Amino acid sequence: MKQQDILNYQTACTALLLSVADADEILEIKEIDTVKDIVKFYFELNENEVNILINSTQAIMRDSVGLFEYGRIVNEAFDKEDKIEFVKSIYEVAYSDGDLHYLEHHTIKKIANILNIEREDLILAKAEIRRYL
Repeated sequence: MKQQDILNYQTACTALLLSVADADEILEIKEIDTVKDIVKFYFELNENEVNILINSTQAIMRDSVGLFEYGRIVNEAFDKEDKIEFVKSIYEVAYSDGDLHYLEHHTIKKIANILNIEREDLILAKAEIRRYL
């Protein structure tokens, strides 16, 4: 994978995570910390690289028109199981503030639709994260 492809892939994943964190228009520190932890783990980045990725992704998102462009990139990079695992991470972000806001839930459903995640798999992912947390 070329360096630009890797950056696009990392940005797309980070954008989807951030879009759920900010769905209720209240971006809490717990949510950002959870996004940082997930991004650090997924991409094996150090703290400085994570901060740069999040800041640059937030800047890109300001000019973005929607989630589809990010979902398309993730669809190309992930197989079905990877997408389900990623959706679990998205639920982790949504629950990080202790509550799944209805706008966060709606955003997760939109992302799952873009990623072609079946409803049953989405329900199982949500249940698994609720048990975990």
